[in-house]
Amino acid sequence: MTAAKKRWGNGARVDDLETGKKILLRAAVECFITRGIKATTIEDIAQEANVTRRTVYRYFNGKSDIISALIRVERDRMFRKLADHVRDMQDDFPALLEESIWYAASYLPPEDGKADLVSGINAAEASPYLYSDESSQQWHRILAEPLKQYNAANDKALDLEELISIVARLVLSYRQHPATREEFSAALKVIRL
Repeated sequence: MTAAKKRWGNGARVDDLETGKKILLRAAVECFITRGIKATTIEDIAQEANVTRRTVYRYFNGKSDIISALIRVERDRMFRKLADHVRDMQDDFPALLEESIWYAASYLPPEDGKADLVSGINAAEASPYLYSDESSQQWHRILAEPLKQYNAANDKALDLEELISIVARLVLSYRQHPATREEFSAALKVIRL
């Protein structure tokens, strides 16, 4: 005989706002990657988290607020890891750029039989949240100084804003149409700096 799962939505079983949000975000991720963002309802998320719809609305203003929070959390995590990953490539901007695109495009690939948050069946619903000022600022932190050094050393004038726009499109394109690392590298040779 299995014990019934206790609800935590009455406020007495969750110590703080952040803990409640994390539980709901984990439930939302499971729903979004299993059912897709569009097909998932607040009721689905509530059921996955074992709470009422009212509890979900206590923490979030709706599904778009949940999507935004999930994208923000994963984006921040990915950019922190990316910055560490390319730290030793600061003096080789072409290599840093290629590695950055590959890393972002292959970050947390979907599990077999499931979608991911930003591509496949979720691409249309997630895209408005991907192209944001926050993403652009994160790419600035990664690319600005190495590009400045590259431009100075090679007498170039590559524009950071244009480059970030291209990088974002390439990342999303490779997430939606995965390739092997070799295929990816061969394709990027065409646009080497």
